[in-house]
Amino acid sequence: MTALYRLNRKRTGLLVVDVQEKLFPLVERTCEVMDGLKLVIEGFQVMHLPIVVTEQYPKGLGHTVGTLKAWLGDDQVYLSKTTFSCAGDEELKSKLLSMPVDDWVVVGIEAHVCVLQTVKDLLLSGKRVVVLNDCISSRSIFNFSTAIAEMRDYGARISSVETVLFELLGDSLAAEFKQISQLIK
Repeated sequence: MTALYRLNRKRTGLLVVDVQEKLFPLVERTCEVMDGLKLVIEGFQVMHLPIVVTEQYPKGLGHTVGTLKAWLGDDQVYLSKTTFSCAGDEELKSKLLSMPVDDWVVVGIEAHVCVLQTVKDLLLSGKRVVVLNDCISSRSIFNFSTAIAEMRDYGARISSVETVLFELLGDSLAAEFKQISQLIK
């Protein structure tokens, strides 16, 4: 069972896992997932929260999808890996664990491979993890649904973009409320 908690805005980061040129077109619900990714990225940017982006073996799978790169901006750093889990690569794991982040919001592809293994490793490292089910996908709906169930069983919280953004805001008097509301409309 997942522990009950609220995201701490001062200690939350976004981890975008492997949304790459050669794989993304093959997954289910690409339009919905891309809409969710845009919203969560822009929401985190509005609130000035950290965003980490990984690429699985870019030599073979290409780089991050161009549309996503445009939203992330020119200053975004892209971290390459060959391990399926972001925490399977020692350098990347060290970077993730050294950041002032207790709560990782995880999005990306594929749900049943890189996302699932990353979520498990972050949880094993003592981090709390929220997976946005409207921002992850797999090539098969069966692999997607199995990954959701396994991540929840392992202790991750499964949520959605709007739920998380409003939880991070916490109050309609928050300085960013109007900007976030406009993004969602």
